Amino acid sequence: MKIQREFRKDLIGAAIALALAGAYWIGATHIPRSSLIGKGVGADALPQGLAIVLAILAVILVTQAFWRWRRMTSAMPAEKSAGSGEETLTEARRRHLRAGGMLLIGVGFLLLVEIIGYILAIFLMICVTVVYNGRRMSWWVAGFAALLTAIFYALFDLILHIPMPSGLWPQIWRAIAG
Repeated sequence: MKIQREFRKDLIGAAIALALAGAYWIGATHIPRSSLIGKGVGADALPQGLAIVLAILAVILVTQAFWRWRRMTSAMPAEKSAGSGEETLTEARRRHLRAGGMLLIGVGFLLLVEIIGYILAIFLMICVTVVYNGRRMSWWVAGFAALLTAIFYALFDLILHIPMPSGLWPQIWRAIAG
């Protein structure tokens, strides 16, 4: 029963994600294309890319749900397990709180990115996310975050020419330089 409920939740979540991806794609196609760009990347590229990523994640969620459902139904004994309803409620509460923590990390990123700039904000968000998910802060985590930060900066700013917030740093450097 619990397996079917989780399976149904995953399928509903995936259907909602696919619907959002479709709506996002349709909305992105209505963004006017600039004649200055020509054949280059336009303003619709990022929303369309996000729609594709959301659709891929929805398909992964469906695949994962089917995989888990198949594994659980084949491994389930004839009699029901001895787990109590309160144990599953506690587990569900813990998962929701963890998801809420991840949401707070994202909100913190959005609040800080304009102040401290994209490069520092994305670096900190990656580090905080890794530590929040159970890893200890180390040089390896910092190096991994720095590498991902460089990749994201190169992708968005240098390749796609999407200007990222610089934060207060240019003003600070100008004040220092005189």
